[in-house]
Amino acid sequence: MITKEIEKAGIPVAHITPMTMVSKQIGANRVVTGTKIPHPCGDPNLPPDNDRSVRREIVKCALRTLQTEVGGSTVFVPDISFTSG
Repeated sequence: MITKEIEKAGIPVAHITPMTMVSKQIGANRVVTGTKIPHPCGDPNLPPDNDRSVRREIVKCALRTLQTEVGGSTVFVPDISFTSG
């Protein structure tokens, strides 16, 4: 997985994915829980303002993970209170 290779070079990586278990099994260090497989960083079924809020919170969570020391595969969950079906 490319995240592991980038981390080997000393660059922290935040992997945003709705499939956190797969990412953990592969060994990504910083895994950020996304919303859905076709749209991991948002929800286009939401009204535009709500979708923007979801996307912003996911990106903010990913940026915080880049500043966090981890000792192995760690899952970070953004504070998202709403998504559509």
